[in-house]
Amino acid sequence: MADQFKILFSPIKVGAVTVRNRIVVPGHFPALNELDTLPGERITAYWESKARGGAGMICTGIWGVHPSSPTPTRLDFFDYRKLTSPLQIPAGIDRLKRTAEAIKKHGACFMVQLWHGGAQAYGTSHYGDPVWAPSAVRRYTSSNAPHAMTKDEIKSLVEAFAAEALRAKQAGIDGVEIHGAHGYLFTQFLSPTTNKREDEYGGDDEGRTRFAVEVTDAIRAMVGKDFVVGIRVSVDILSGGGYSAEDMKRMAAILVKKGNLDYMATGAGIPPTYFPLGSLMYHAAALKQVVDIPVIGGGRVTDPLQAEQILNKYWCDMVFMNRALICDPELPNKAREGRLDEIRRCMGDSEGCWMRVSQDRNHQGVSCSYNPTVGKETIPGWLELIPAKVKKRVMVIGGGPAGLEMARVAKARGHDVSLWEKSDDLGGMVNIAAKAPSREDLLELPRYYKYQMKLLGVDVHLKTEVTPEMVLSENPDVVVVATGSVPLVPDDIEGVNQDNVITSVRDVLTGNAQVGQNVLIVDYQRHIQGLSTADFLVQQGKNVQVVFPLAEPGPDMEGITQMALLRRLNSMGVKLIPHTVLRKIEGNTVYISEPMSEELTPIENIDTVILSYGGTENNSLYYALRGKVKELYNIGDSRGVRKVLWATNDGATLAREI
Repeated sequence: MADQFKILFSPIKVGAVTVRNRIVVPGHFPALNELDTLPGERITAYWESKARGGAGMICTGIWGVHPSSPTPTRLDFFDYRKLTSPLQIPAGIDRLKRTAEAIKKHGACFMVQLWHGGAQAYGTSHYGDPVWAPSAVRRYTSSNAPHAMTKDEIKSLVEAFAAEALRAKQAGIDGVEIHGAHGYLFTQFLSPTTNKREDEYGGDDEGRTRFAVEVTDAIRAMVGKDFVVGIRVSVDILSGGGYSAEDMKRMAAILVKKGNLDYMATGAGIPPTYFPLGSLMYHAAALKQVVDIPVIGGGRVTDPLQAEQILNKYWCDMVFMNRALICDPELPNKAREGRLDEIRRCMGDSEGCWMRVSQDRNHQGVSCSYNPTVGKETIPGWLELIPAKVKKRVMVIGGGPAGLEMARVAKARGHDVSLWEKSDDLGGMVNIAAKAPSREDLLELPRYYKYQMKLLGVDVHLKTEVTPEMVLSENPDVVVVATGSVPLVPDDIEGVNQDNVITSVRDVLTGNAQVGQNVLIVDYQRHIQGLSTADFLVQQGKNVQVVFPLAEPGPDMEGITQMALLRRLNSMGVKLIPHTVLRKIEGNTVYISEPMSEELTPIENIDTVILSYGGTENNSLYYALRGKVKELYNIGDSRGVRKVLWATNDGATLAREI
């Protein structure tokens, strides 16, 4: 074991179970369930890859225990009102038992997360039923006030949690985690903002913790002492209401008083790159002050050395590394063996993981921006590469995400691969995006791939612009064009050719363009480019305005990233102007209008206009080579401008097919 890890890879006793190390995969929703709420082949393989990779403890996503709050997965396959829990689906316990066996055979502890959404319950409105909550307090996300639970209904939920825990034990699970975080039912009971009850379940700390204590007591009475029972809590609501970390310290002492909990864990959302690494660890540190059972903490813990440092400071006893192990399920094994440079570290963009499961209406399931294998573990050739039957000379042109993943996988399969890049560095547009404030973690992508090129022995050529003649002289078996995109510049707007107009945010971030004091960004890109450029400039003291045609800026961004960036821009005085299109530019005056209006509104005294229209395919080399080489492919943005997620997926897919 690597000498720098004295604590991270040491075992720890959690209740009746000894966990092999301190790395925990927290409960999360990967949206990989094939038929119903129970684990099937895809989600089992997803969890198993983390167990094989060396994680100490793995927890399922939310697991509904009662028909008033069913698990939000494929409700159309069964009428939830006929069931009290997922394990009452025919053969449910047997299916979960098979999943548990698959995970535990690799040495990981496997937990089920028991859940009730309360006022945030999924699915019940699909059938016209009301949602249950401690009090009839309407949430801003809902148009209706929830049903205030009666004491009998509270009792029914207590019994449901205990019954589900027993069924999980019968399936061979190591334990259950009560989901008391993220604004769901338990948080609603704990918070005076959502708990207005005047009976024994409301009022002071004792009253508001009563439901959680009763559930914990009932579970322990049902499963005995040889089964792990934990709870995950929101230590600080972080929204200006509810309760603070100091409040939770008092309530946590009540929750553990009877000795029926084996651990406590924290939960506070998914911090994007605009939050510092480990920024939420104070939540776990607060619990450590008042409880004497293991505490699990997390929040942007992406590196095993960072995790070791956190443990060494006694902020917690175990560490959540969720997105870190989505990005690289083998992180624990690599760290333990001292192969730190081989770790694919999370960039914190949340595009492949959280956005895919929270905002993707097609429910494609969890993935990762630069680990396309995630979610495809059951597809032959993805988790375990299949060596190439015929070794080919492969020429990859373009060193952005698509070309890099193409070169990595093709070389790993046994092909002879050369990679050609016209700039002096690998990484493509990611290198430019990382120049914006708080986006430097994006550089993990080029760091990882540059090490992989060296490790695998890919023949890399920098500062070389490839021509059709060069390709023909090389005479490769396979040519892969991954030349990315060029800025999209509108040709129908008067004045875009003026000297004070910068036609691409790329030139701003790289410092290749001079920007005046009063700046107007015309943002048609729908993602983060225009807004991160505004952040870049306002940090320099510029006066920045952003106009955009829709009701909100950056609608294609991951939601938490969008929220954090907009709050940041607002606090720094950036003026955001919605429902606005650019009509013309005359000197230092820019004329805008509403999308459906011809009435022009001037914005005066603008020193610099910056166009953020995104990119368009840079595919001229591809078309110049068509019909002239043996095998020719086009991947990444040169095939169609998209996110990094799809560029790396292009490269990963093609590399497995040639």
